[in-house]
Amino acid sequence: MTDQPKKTTPSYKNLQLQVSKSKNGLLGRLISLLSNIHTFIPLLSGVLSILCGLTLVSITILGFITPLWISAVLTLLGSISSMVGGFLIYQVVSSYESFDTLVNKAIRRVVDSQN
Repeated sequence: MTDQPKKTTPSYKNLQLQVSKSKNGLLGRLISLLSNIHTFIPLLSGVLSILCGLTLVSITILGFITPLWISAVLTLLGSISSMVGGFLIYQVVSSYESFDTLVNKAIRRVVDSQN
């Protein structure tokens, strides 16, 4: 029997749990974002929201809408739409794979507390 059963051997002390990531870096992450349906739909709606907002702002700046107050309101709505689309894309990209890191941290804490 060993003196301290909770102690691990030195080979387990350097064990690092890592999520398997693509070797392509940014391209691999972009492909994984677009291949998942839970991230593809919000990304698509964010891009469409940005495009619609910028189109609306461009139309009003070019002067195709003659009353000035309607043009100002549409410019404001287009700007808000573009900002919301950008925030949606940021939210999807930043929260992607955050669950994996939380699980890895919890597993690492359990292994460390067992020592």
